[in-house]
Amino acid sequence: MTTLQVKPPYTAEQLKELYPSNLVLEQVQVIFRHGERTPVSSRFQETGLPVYWPYCNAARHFTVAIRDENGGFSTLGYERMLETYGRRGHPKSIVGPTGNAETLCLAGELTDKGRETTLALGMRLRHLYMDQLKFLPTEIQDINDVYLRATPVPRAGESLQQVFAGMFPKGAISASAGIPKIWHRNVADENLMPNETVCRRYRQLQNAFGLAAAEKWNNSEELKYVSSKLGKYMADGTVKVDGSPRLTGIMDTIASTAAHGPLTKLPALFYEDGIWERIENAIVEEWFRGYEDSLAVRRLGVGSLLGDIRDRMLYKSTGFSKIAGECPIKLALMGCHDTTVGGALAALGAFDWKWPPYTSSVAFELFSSSGEKRAATSSTLTGWLQKFGFKSSGADPAMLKGWYVRLRYNDTPVQVRYCKAPGRHLEGNPQFCTLEAFKEVVDKITPEDWKTECLPHTDENKDTLPPVEKAE
Repeated sequence: MTTLQVKPPYTAEQLKELYPSNLVLEQVQVIFRHGERTPVSSRFQETGLPVYWPYCNAARHFTVAIRDENGGFSTLGYERMLETYGRRGHPKSIVGPTGNAETLCLAGELTDKGRETTLALGMRLRHLYMDQLKFLPTEIQDINDVYLRATPVPRAGESLQQVFAGMFPKGAISASAGIPKIWHRNVADENLMPNETVCRRYRQLQNAFGLAAAEKWNNSEELKYVSSKLGKYMADGTVKVDGSPRLTGIMDTIASTAAHGPLTKLPALFYEDGIWERIENAIVEEWFRGYEDSLAVRRLGVGSLLGDIRDRMLYKSTGFSKIAGECPIKLALMGCHDTTVGGALAALGAFDWKWPPYTSSVAFELFSSSGEKRAATSSTLTGWLQKFGFKSSGADPAMLKGWYVRLRYNDTPVQVRYCKAPGRHLEGNPQFCTLEAFKEVVDKITPEDWKTECLPHTDENKDTLPPVEKAE
């Protein structure tokens, strides 16, 4: 359902086709959805589904940094226990369906399975980029070659740690390489997920697409069929996009329960053939149609993130960074969410219109042509800086010749729509965008001032659908 069906490693023949000998892999940036988790809200307890799930063994092994009496730092290990209100408000310890309390999860928490699948993602990345392609050494010598970042949501950060551990197990980091650095942002500056909390204009637009999806799907034959099966579990007997619970909530609980053990299952009706597909069609349209139809949604949802990815590519290919003293990275790992993965693909015209499974990943790979690798000279850089006012997105197209970008979604190359046209891709292989073409499409959807564009509209049409502006 939404647990990723992992493909076997590439064969030698597949590697030759996917990584042509006339191209050199220079940089890899990976965004990935977190692993399996518990539902973000408790639903359907009347069916016997427990509120607290016993799948979080990590709760028995937590550690925190503490200041010690000698002025240094040490760690404190502890087990997390859960409690709730009891009679007359007195605390009451919580036990799970197995009668224990040591492994219970909070709502929306990464589970043991989620840790396993994100660890496995890191191991697959290691096998491909280290063992097979030799893109990275088996032992990293400089930790600054690697950029790590996650959203403030705990399951995204914990998934990043698991992916990193799978890719860089003990012994894979040199003693002189340095300590890994994980970058975070305040919510006010977060662009590693569509930020409805801060970007109120984005929220208005998504509300409008949500209302349109409800109008289209609520009385459709598809949801009437779902209601005939699941309606007895709903507040008013019907399943609706904007019902109670919302259709996204129903899908969330089905996905979470399907991914875990028999102690946390819904009635069999929820997993019947055709139920998931009908729900998915409506929800994907509610959440991702805006990226297809609205330039504003593309810009405000994922444009800033794609601009960051573009800038790292430009720095790697030209040697110029907006940040003084920064070194070009070889690998970026970014822990995020389904809406990030789906939004990025949809904004680039590469979405398959299926909800991204847990641990879904998009690898943005940067290549140079053999013998045509370009590096900016100091004189070229000086002229560039004077001409473009320190904006890396204003690169001289001549500096980008011989560089290409390819996206792999869940280990399958995908086509960026804008790059299909002649002259915008490697001759004979349209999946390899020229860096110039990739930059052009990302430039169009990257806000100059994200926070200003995020200001809400106050006119009477603020919650209506914008004019259709199809992605190229």
